[in-house]
Amino acid sequence: MIIRRPLPPGHAIVTGAASGLGRAIASRLIADGWQVAELDLAGPNWPPPAREASSLAIAFDVRDATAWADLLARLRREWPSLELLVNAAGVGAAGEVGTLPAEQWRRVVETNLLGTALGCETFLPWLREQSRRSHVVNVASIAASLAIPAMSAYSASKAGVVALSEAIAAECPRGRPGVTVVCPGFFRSGLLDTWHFTSHAAAREARRRMEGTRWTSDRVARRVLRAVQRNRRYVVVGLQARWLWRLKRLAPRATTALMRLVYRRLR
Repeated sequence: MIIRRPLPPGHAIVTGAASGLGRAIASRLIADGWQVAELDLAGPNWPPPAREASSLAIAFDVRDATAWADLLARLRREWPSLELLVNAAGVGAAGEVGTLPAEQWRRVVETNLLGTALGCETFLPWLREQSRRSHVVNVASIAASLAIPAMSAYSASKAGVVALSEAIAAECPRGRPGVTVVCPGFFRSGLLDTWHFTSHAAAREARRRMEGTRWTSDRVARRVLRAVQRNRRYVVVGLQARWLWRLKRLAPRATTALMRLVYRRLR
Protein backbone atom coordinates (compact mmCIF):
# COMPACT_ATOMS: atom_id res chain seq x y z
CA MET A 1 0.00 0.00 0.00
CA ILE A 2 1.36 3.44 -1.03
CA ILE A 3 0.82 6.19 1.54
CA ARG A 4 0.52 9.60 -0.06
CA ARG A 5 2.60 12.26 1.65
CA PRO A 6 1.07 15.66 0.92
CA LEU A 7 3.22 18.64 0.05
CA PRO A 8 3.79 21.00 2.99
CA PRO A 9 1.05 23.67 2.82
CA GLY A 10 1.86 26.93 1.09
CA HIS A 11 0.44 29.30 -1.50
CA ALA A 12 -0.31 28.27 -5.09
CA ILE A 13 -1.72 29.65 -8.33
CA VAL A 14 -3.58 27.21 -10.60
CA THR A 15 -4.86 28.18 -14.05
CA GLY A 16 -7.59 26.22 -15.82
CA ALA A 17 -9.05 25.58 -12.37
CA ALA A 18 -12.72 25.36 -13.34
CA SER A 19 -12.49 21.80 -14.67
CA GLY A 20 -10.27 18.90 -15.62
CA LEU A 21 -6.68 18.65 -14.41
CA GLY A 22 -6.56 22.21 -13.07
CA ARG A 23 -9.67 21.55 -10.97
CA ALA A 24 -8.24 18.27 -9.66
CA ILE A 25 -4.87 19.79 -8.71
CA ALA A 26 -6.48 22.78 -7.00
CA SER A 27 -8.86 20.55 -5.05
CA ARG A 28 -6.04 18.34 -3.80
CA LEU A 29 -3.95 21.32 -2.74
CA ILE A 30 -6.87 22.88 -0.85
CA ALA A 31 -7.56 19.54 0.86
CA ASP A 32 -3.91 19.49 1.96
CA GLY A 33 -4.16 22.94 3.55
CA TRP A 34 -2.87 25.17 0.75
CA GLN A 35 -4.08 28.68 -0.04
CA VAL A 36 -4.93 28.56 -3.76
CA ALA A 37 -5.71 31.24 -6.33
CA GLU A 38 -7.89 29.40 -8.87
CA LEU A 39 -8.03 31.06 -12.28
CA ASP A 40 -10.25 30.38 -15.28
CA LEU A 41 -12.21 32.20 -17.96
CA ALA A 42 -15.45 33.81 -16.81
CA GLY A 43 -18.47 31.64 -17.57
CA PRO A 44 -21.91 30.65 -16.27
CA ASN A 45 -20.31 28.48 -13.57
CA TRP A 46 -17.11 30.46 -12.98
CA PRO A 47 -16.35 31.98 -10.63
CA PRO A 48 -18.71 29.98 -8.40
CA PRO A 49 -20.85 31.84 -5.86
CA ALA A 50 -19.12 30.22 -2.88
CA ARG A 51 -15.71 28.61 -2.43
CA GLU A 52 -13.57 27.30 0.37
CA ALA A 53 -12.03 29.95 2.63
CA SER A 54 -8.62 28.82 1.39
CA SER A 55 -9.50 29.53 -2.25
CA LEU A 56 -9.60 32.67 -4.36
CA ALA A 57 -11.73 31.86 -7.43
CA ILE A 58 -11.01 34.51 -10.06
CA ALA A 59 -12.34 35.10 -13.57
CA PHE A 60 -9.15 35.32 -15.59
CA ASP A 61 -7.85 35.24 -19.17
CA VAL A 62 -4.31 33.83 -19.25
CA ARG A 63 -3.68 35.65 -22.56
CA ASP A 64 -4.03 39.05 -20.85
CA ALA A 65 -0.66 40.42 -19.67
CA THR A 66 -2.35 43.23 -17.72
CA ALA A 67 -4.46 40.70 -15.81
CA TRP A 68 -1.29 38.82 -14.82
CA ALA A 69 0.33 42.05 -13.57
CA ASP A 70 -2.79 42.96 -11.58
CA LEU A 71 -2.87 39.47 -10.04
CA LEU A 72 0.76 39.79 -8.97
CA ALA A 73 0.07 43.11 -7.28
CA ARG A 74 -2.97 41.69 -5.49
CA LEU A 75 -1.29 38.53 -4.24
CA ARG A 76 1.81 40.44 -3.13
CA ARG A 77 -0.50 42.44 -0.86
CA GLU A 78 -2.51 39.47 0.42
CA TRP A 79 0.00 36.60 0.61
CA PRO A 80 3.34 36.41 2.43
CA SER A 81 4.86 34.02 -0.14
CA LEU A 82 4.30 31.94 -3.27
CA GLU A 83 5.47 28.33 -3.46
CA LEU A 84 3.75 26.86 -6.52
CA LEU A 85 2.58 27.99 -9.97
CA VAL A 86 0.54 25.50 -12.03
CA ASN A 87 -0.15 26.46 -15.64
CA ALA A 88 -2.93 24.04 -16.60
CA ALA A 89 -5.17 26.22 -18.80
CA GLY A 90 -5.44 24.82 -22.30
CA VAL A 91 -7.59 24.62 -25.43
CA GLY A 92 -7.29 22.61 -28.63
CA ALA A 93 -8.09 22.39 -32.30
CA ALA A 94 -7.95 19.55 -34.80
CA GLY A 95 -7.47 19.96 -38.52
CA GLU A 96 -4.82 19.37 -41.14
CA VAL A 97 -2.48 22.22 -42.02
CA GLY A 98 -4.25 24.14 -44.76
CA THR A 99 -7.72 23.58 -43.31
CA LEU A 100 -7.48 25.16 -39.84
CA PRO A 101 -8.67 28.79 -39.66
CA ALA A 102 -6.12 31.39 -38.55
CA GLU A 103 -8.24 32.37 -35.57
CA GLN A 104 -7.99 28.81 -34.25
CA TRP A 105 -4.19 28.91 -34.51
CA ARG A 106 -4.21 32.16 -32.54
CA ARG A 107 -6.62 30.86 -29.90
CA VAL A 108 -4.62 27.68 -29.31
CA VAL A 109 -1.13 29.18 -29.37
CA GLU A 110 -2.06 32.25 -27.34
CA THR A 111 -3.83 30.21 -24.65
CA ASN A 112 -1.51 27.22 -24.36
CA LEU A 113 1.89 28.79 -25.00
CA LEU A 114 1.58 32.54 -24.48
CA GLY A 115 -0.68 32.08 -21.45
CA THR A 116 1.86 29.75 -19.85
CA ALA A 117 4.75 32.07 -20.75
CA LEU A 118 3.01 35.11 -19.24
CA GLY A 119 2.38 33.24 -16.00
CA CYS A 120 6.04 32.27 -15.79
CA GLU A 121 7.29 35.73 -16.76
CA THR A 122 5.11 37.35 -14.11
CA PHE A 123 5.64 35.04 -11.14
CA LEU A 124 9.10 33.48 -11.56
CA PRO A 125 10.86 36.39 -9.78
CA TRP A 126 8.64 35.90 -6.73
CA LEU A 127 9.12 32.14 -6.78
CA ARG A 128 12.90 32.65 -6.84
CA GLU A 129 12.70 34.76 -3.68
CA GLN A 130 11.34 31.95 -1.52
CA SER A 131 13.47 30.63 1.31
CA ARG A 132 11.72 27.26 1.10
CA ARG A 133 11.46 25.18 -2.07
CA SER A 134 9.25 26.58 -4.83
CA HIS A 135 8.05 24.99 -8.05
CA VAL A 136 6.55 25.58 -11.49
CA VAL A 137 4.29 23.01 -13.17
CA ASN A 138 3.58 23.52 -16.88
CA VAL A 139 1.04 21.19 -18.47
CA ALA A 140 2.02 20.15 -22.01
CA SER A 141 0.97 16.92 -23.78
CA ILE A 142 2.42 13.80 -25.36
CA ALA A 143 1.34 15.53 -28.60
CA ALA A 144 4.26 17.93 -28.01
CA SER A 145 6.67 15.10 -28.80
CA LEU A 146 4.69 13.07 -31.33
CA ALA A 147 3.42 15.91 -33.55
CA ILE A 148 0.19 14.01 -34.21
CA PRO A 149 -1.38 14.52 -37.66
CA ALA A 150 -4.33 16.93 -37.77
CA MET A 151 -3.25 18.34 -34.38
CA SER A 152 -0.49 20.65 -35.59
CA ALA A 153 -1.67 23.76 -33.74
CA TYR A 154 -2.08 21.90 -30.46
CA SER A 155 1.20 19.99 -30.87
CA ALA A 156 3.13 23.15 -31.75
CA SER A 157 1.75 25.05 -28.75
CA LYS A 158 2.54 22.21 -26.35
CA ALA A 159 6.02 21.68 -27.84
CA GLY A 160 6.58 25.34 -27.02
CA VAL A 161 5.52 24.68 -23.42
CA VAL A 162 8.11 21.88 -23.17
CA ALA A 163 10.85 24.14 -24.60
CA LEU A 164 9.84 26.98 -22.26
CA SER A 165 9.97 24.65 -19.25
CA GLU A 166 13.39 23.30 -20.18
CA ALA A 167 14.73 26.82 -20.68
CA ILE A 168 13.47 27.87 -17.23
CA ALA A 169 15.12 24.81 -15.67
CA ALA A 170 18.42 25.71 -17.38
CA GLU A 171 18.14 29.28 -16.09
CA CYS A 172 17.72 28.02 -12.51
CA PRO A 173 20.87 25.93 -11.90
CA ARG A 174 20.27 25.79 -8.14
CA GLY A 175 16.80 24.40 -8.70
CA ARG A 176 14.84 27.40 -7.44
CA PRO A 177 12.20 27.08 -8.57
CA GLY A 178 11.99 23.44 -9.52
CA VAL A 179 10.33 22.77 -12.88
CA THR A 180 8.00 19.95 -13.87
CA VAL A 181 6.49 19.60 -17.35
CA VAL A 182 3.50 17.27 -17.67
CA CYS A 183 3.02 15.30 -20.92
CA PRO A 184 -0.14 13.19 -20.61
CA GLY A 185 -1.86 11.11 -23.22
CA PHE A 186 -5.65 11.04 -23.24
CA PHE A 187 -7.30 11.20 -19.82
CA ARG A 188 -10.88 11.93 -18.82
CA SER A 189 -11.39 15.67 -18.50
CA GLY A 190 -13.37 18.52 -20.01
CA LEU A 191 -10.64 19.30 -22.57
CA LEU A 192 -12.70 18.32 -25.61
CA ASP A 193 -15.29 20.92 -24.65
CA THR A 194 -12.78 23.58 -25.74
CA TRP A 195 -11.77 21.90 -29.02
CA HIS A 196 -12.51 23.05 -32.53
CA PHE A 197 -12.85 20.14 -34.98
CA THR A 198 -12.77 20.49 -38.76
CA SER A 199 -14.12 16.95 -39.31
CA HIS A 200 -16.63 14.66 -37.65
CA ALA A 201 -14.17 11.76 -37.90
CA ALA A 202 -11.57 13.60 -35.82
CA ALA A 203 -14.16 14.51 -33.19
CA ARG A 204 -15.45 10.94 -33.04
CA GLU A 205 -11.94 9.48 -32.64
CA ALA A 206 -11.00 11.98 -29.92
CA ARG A 207 -14.12 11.17 -27.93
CA ARG A 208 -13.54 7.44 -28.37
CA ARG A 209 -10.05 7.74 -26.95
CA MET A 210 -11.20 10.00 -24.13
CA GLU A 211 -13.97 7.60 -23.11
CA GLY A 212 -11.75 4.53 -23.42
CA THR A 213 -8.98 5.60 -21.06
CA ARG A 214 -8.81 4.59 -17.40
CA TRP A 215 -6.91 7.76 -16.50
CA THR A 216 -8.95 10.42 -14.70
CA SER A 217 -8.06 14.03 -13.95
CA ASP A 218 -7.72 13.19 -10.26
CA ARG A 219 -5.37 10.29 -10.97
CA VAL A 220 -3.18 12.51 -13.15
CA ALA A 221 -3.25 15.22 -10.45
CA ARG A 222 -1.91 12.74 -7.90
CA ARG A 223 0.91 11.83 -10.26
CA VAL A 224 1.74 15.49 -10.86
CA LEU A 225 1.88 16.45 -7.18
CA ARG A 226 4.03 13.41 -6.43
CA ALA A 227 6.42 14.59 -9.15
CA VAL A 228 6.54 18.05 -7.60
CA GLN A 229 7.37 16.52 -4.23
CA ARG A 230 10.20 14.51 -5.83
CA ASN A 231 11.30 17.43 -8.03
CA ARG A 232 10.93 15.40 -11.23
CA ARG A 233 11.36 17.21 -14.54
CA TYR A 234 9.03 15.17 -16.76
CA VAL A 235 5.71 13.45 -16.06
CA VAL A 236 4.61 11.31 -19.02
CA VAL A 237 1.22 9.81 -18.15
CA GLY A 238 -0.10 6.58 -19.63
CA LEU A 239 1.65 3.38 -20.70
CA GLN A 240 1.17 4.01 -24.43
CA ALA A 241 2.32 7.61 -24.05
CA ARG A 242 5.50 6.53 -22.24
CA TRP A 243 6.38 3.98 -24.94
CA LEU A 244 5.78 6.52 -27.71
CA TRP A 245 7.83 9.11 -25.80
CA ARG A 246 10.78 6.72 -25.71
CA LEU A 247 10.32 5.64 -29.34
CA LYS A 248 10.35 9.24 -30.57
CA ARG A 249 13.66 9.88 -28.81
CA LEU A 250 15.27 6.69 -30.06
CA ALA A 251 13.79 6.47 -33.57
CA PRO A 252 12.14 9.72 -34.69
CA ARG A 253 11.68 8.69 -38.34
CA ALA A 254 10.07 5.40 -37.34
CA THR A 255 7.74 7.26 -34.99
CA THR A 256 6.66 9.61 -37.78
CA ALA A 257 6.02 6.62 -40.05
CA LEU A 258 3.91 5.03 -37.33
CA MET A 259 1.90 8.23 -36.87
CA ARG A 260 1.34 8.39 -40.65
CA LEU A 261 0.13 4.78 -40.75
CA VAL A 262 -2.29 5.22 -37.85
CA TYR A 263 -3.63 8.43 -39.36
CA ARG A 264 -4.24 6.80 -42.74
CA ARG A 265 -6.22 4.02 -41.09
CA LEU A 266 -8.33 6.52 -39.17
CA ARG A 267 -9.11 8.40 -42.37
